[in-house]
Amino acid sequence: MNSVIRRQVRHLPFSEARALSPVATVRKTDIVIVPARNEGTKIASTLGYLLIEMGFDPSQILVIVNHSVDDTADRARRLGVVVLDQDEILTPVVVERLQTEYGIDPARLCGKGTAMFAACLELERRQTSANARVFFLDADIKNLAQLDIIGLLMSGWHQWGESVRIVKLASLCRNNEGMLAFLGLPGIPYMQVGAMQWVLCGQMMLRWRDLRIMRGATRYAIEMAMLMDLWERHHDLGALGEVAIGEPLEDKRNTDHDHAVMYRGIMAYVLQLMSSSTNWRAIHKITREEIVVMNAITGNPLGFFAPPSDGVGPSVFENPPLDAILPSAAEFMGS
Repeated sequence: MNSVIRRQVRHLPFSEARALSPVATVRKTDIVIVPARNEGTKIASTLGYLLIEMGFDPSQILVIVNHSVDDTADRARRLGVVVLDQDEILTPVVVERLQTEYGIDPARLCGKGTAMFAACLELERRQTSANARVFFLDADIKNLAQLDIIGLLMSGWHQWGESVRIVKLASLCRNNEGMLAFLGLPGIPYMQVGAMQWVLCGQMMLRWRDLRIMRGATRYAIEMAMLMDLWERHHDLGALGEVAIGEPLEDKRNTDHDHAVMYRGIMAYVLQLMSSSTNWRAIHKITREEIVVMNAITGNPLGFFAPPSDGVGPSVFENPPLDAILPSAAEFMGS
């Protein structure tokens, strides 16, 4: 069944995407969001690709720095891009509102999803154009320019036109079989999301009008939350597009243990949303009161036994942190 669904998702082979690269041009309303934490050794090359190779104006690039202890922010500022500290956006007033209105413990406001939420609040504050294309790009990809990641995403957008809602990268080199098996379990209403080869890919583009109304997640579940939202609203595999890359991304390589932590966190996020009521409802239809109740649950039900680092002795039970459910930017800003 999943193989049948997979054939229905929009997929652009690498060779065809490369052939379309001449039409991959930057628009004046385009925005690139780069979450960065302790990426001082990589940030200059990442921004150089965006500024020189792609031709983005510095004002179109937002680097969201989250508690870096190195010179990431200074290096980015020297290149003229917009650098925002996450704490400058998530002020004490904002944090207090998230706690009182959505039940989010301030200690849980960390991770990639939180940085993306902060960026979305900034874009909402700026009254960003609804049709603006928003790109998300990790700061640590070594072969970014070689693969021309933004160009590939733009090629997919050009190929499918206005009917596509999100474009992500696809890579057969990432093993997501465990996640796909989970999404295919009876009672999990997101099997169609598993049609994408690389569900958890962080390199993506979508319109601001879709992004601003998406509820999110604080940590690793953010990409899954975005796909869940799009599927629930449109129930159309044609809204999901992926572009193949010619070789693996050269980024931080996570261990099997790291993957176990991330995957269990994401799976628990899905189960948490499904427990909102006896009758499952879409993420955007869950009430604020229900979110408060769900965010009060901090223990991950999908803990696992992992061997200690020395390889001897009894296994250790680990309980990965549970993502908190974040409001959408439009919801939180009251617009």
